[in-house]
Amino acid sequence: MSALPPPPHPDQEKLLYKLVIQFLIFCQGSHKLLEPHLLQIGKRLKSGANLNELTPELQAISKTLLHISKQPEADKKDTGESRQNNYLLQRLDELLADSDVPLRFQQQKAALRQRVKTNADDQSFNKVIDSAVALLVDIKDYAVSEQKDIGGFLTQLSTQLGELEQHVEMVGYSNQLSFDQRQYLDVEINQQLGDIKDDTRQAEELAALKTITGEHLDRLMMQLMEHKQQEGERQLQAQQQIALMTEKLQALETETEALRTKLKIEHDRALCDTLTGLPNRLAYMDRVEMEANRWKRYHAPLSLLIWDIDYFKPVNDNYGHKAGDKTLILVGQLLLNNCRSTDFVARYGGEEFVMLMPNTQAVQAFAMAEKVRALIEKCGFNYNGEMINLTISCGISEFGSGDQHDEVFVRADQALYQAKQAGRNRCVVYRNDPNLPPA
Repeated sequence: MSALPPPPHPDQEKLLYKLVIQFLIFCQGSHKLLEPHLLQIGKRLKSGANLNELTPELQAISKTLLHISKQPEADKKDTGESRQNNYLLQRLDELLADSDVPLRFQQQKAALRQRVKTNADDQSFNKVIDSAVALLVDIKDYAVSEQKDIGGFLTQLSTQLGELEQHVEMVGYSNQLSFDQRQYLDVEINQQLGDIKDDTRQAEELAALKTITGEHLDRLMMQLMEHKQQEGERQLQAQQQIALMTEKLQALETETEALRTKLKIEHDRALCDTLTGLPNRLAYMDRVEMEANRWKRYHAPLSLLIWDIDYFKPVNDNYGHKAGDKTLILVGQLLLNNCRSTDFVARYGGEEFVMLMPNTQAVQAFAMAEKVRALIEKCGFNYNGEMINLTISCGISEFGSGDQHDEVFVRADQALYQAKQAGRNRCVVYRNDPNLPPA
């Protein structure tokens, strides 16, 4: 019978124990087959187990490592690369959901999001990334084209304004000539009248006087007719210039109005969530700045609510994105239709909505939010023969002395997190006031 090996030295046992712990830390997240064993050993270590008590789990890890080492290389690579690819696809989907793209690219965006959700292998992953890059390039080219159109219009506007300036100068020059000509005519008439007086005094016979007077009157008549003709030509030219200016101004006004309308449409689209029709995050940031300034000026209460649809991802995963879109549209309309005209509702991103309630304390906002939450709970819908139930959670925070928007938003988000942790389908006010309703 062979002798048993001597027990390890205490220092060696401590070193081995330390190495086991370091090994566990190093291996965490490395492979899904190892995770159950690592979790079990972690629990045993926390309970004070020694190396002998850990031996069965260490042997199980050894067998699992041997099994992993015999897997094909592609399987070994799959875990890390798949996690990375899934993370990238998730981030891409979040960016697509939150981004506001021009209307003409909405279908491409929706199709790309669908492909992101149905990604299956490395080849399709690469195609999805290529499609995303192609979409970004198309949007960039469209933006450059729009910028060129506006640049072209401004250049044309500058040219037309230069032409109008020339026409104005010509009309002014014509008016100046008319003024000078009238002054010259006045001098000539006075001269002729003076000559008539002088000749009348010097004339000794009536016949001679008639002749002299007739000659002067003929010259006056010729000058008047010449002046009238020149004045008529100048007036005609001025009228033509004015008519041309009027035509150019009308054309310029039409082009300017068309550009103004186009810019307003693009601006409205930029501030609107294309799926729900609600204002988007950009519109919310504009509105909250205005409401915060009003709150600082008049010191009236102002509350901020953050809504988040419960279990929205399973709706997308189990029923498809059309069901998810229908959910977002329905919830958005319910929030909009059940708030006051002075309140502001926007889709903040994904399944999250924000609401601003001026002249409303947190307690009052909580009462309103509870009514809306209960209403949404009863408003499920049927999709392809299956009933989809809806619930929503809400976090509420009121603006306080010295607050900035970011601080209030963080508090409302923390309250929303508490609502989720407490089981969802509830409204929670941030606990900074003992008089507020309980969480």
